[in-house]
Amino acid sequence: MKAALLKGVKELVLEEVPVPEISDDEVLVEVRYCGICGSDVGSYRTRDLIQPGTYLGHEFSGVLAKVGKNVKGWKVGDRVVCNELYECGECYACKHAFPSACPHCLEEEIGCRPGLENAGGFAKFVRVRYPDYRLYSLPDELSFEEGTLVEPLAVSLHAVRMSIFKPRDRVMVLGCGMIGLGAITHLKNAGAGLIIATRGKNKKRGEVAMKLGADYVFSPAEVPDLKEKVFELTDGVGVDVVFECSGTPQAFQSAPGFLRPRGQIIVVGLLVHEVPIVPSLFTLGEYSLQGSFCYYHDEFPMVMEFLKRRLLPVTEIITSKIKLSDIVKRGFDVLTSPSHDEIKIIVEPDV
Repeated sequence: MKAALLKGVKELVLEEVPVPEISDDEVLVEVRYCGICGSDVGSYRTRDLIQPGTYLGHEFSGVLAKVGKNVKGWKVGDRVVCNELYECGECYACKHAFPSACPHCLEEEIGCRPGLENAGGFAKFVRVRYPDYRLYSLPDELSFEEGTLVEPLAVSLHAVRMSIFKPRDRVMVLGCGMIGLGAITHLKNAGAGLIIATRGKNKKRGEVAMKLGADYVFSPAEVPDLKEKVFELTDGVGVDVVFECSGTPQAFQSAPGFLRPRGQIIVVGLLVHEVPIVPSLFTLGEYSLQGSFCYYHDEFPMVMEFLKRRLLPVTEIITSKIKLSDIVKRGFDVLTSPSHDEIKIIVEPDV
């Protein structure tokens, strides 16, 4: 079979690899669709996040093709989605039920770590170790296409749950990529009083953000003084919570300026470089800064329940379906183009 291998900056190739063999404690998933994540694209563009030598793809749905004899509760043919993280089960974070903060969680991450043993969902088959906590049943009411959105929407849900947000609060979402759009939807469903969002050059993402629940969407490049605009919309007070979902230094640096006193910044976007900040801003405003990484175990089922109840209008989010054989030309090259209008591209294995 073919698998998408990241070899370097702007170098993604389809490499011939053997169909994975599984142990008695593992399962083999036949992939139906896999979404292209922002971290995949960022690593293709700059090499900052995922290292060369990684077989990409972690937002996948599929069916079980093989089930190890020691695996309980699963059978061939079951429809599934997957949590790509590893958890040691022994550290402070794991024992206190926040495994996404496990210091070992990235050691065997599917589709995000180098090596064929961690190969991801841009392939016909994926080997899944530790299926007891990595696998989730995909309900019959949800399509495999919708299944690709469960993982990123769980990231967004986790960010909202990590925050001090409560119904009727006024919030700001920086970035209208998949995670930002998911946050907007979750916040709207949870009763946000005002949602202000920012977008980049992609105007379509701003239009979809409005459909998903944003009250206002601004492009910082087109607004002379965004801080003044935000305070105008919040009666001179500022927002309760800023969700930084863009992963850009400029957005992170601007976030404190939008807050009310004792407001909170949730950092979801992955910033891997040092960013200058002025600590006295946090001291004087008594702001709090909270990181949010991935998700907890209960958030996959919560997202699938939201999807079943049609509380998350995914038809606006999946903008293209492509074949694995076209993943570079119609996928990664499109998403790294400054003029594209895509939101989520999902990939169907065909080779």
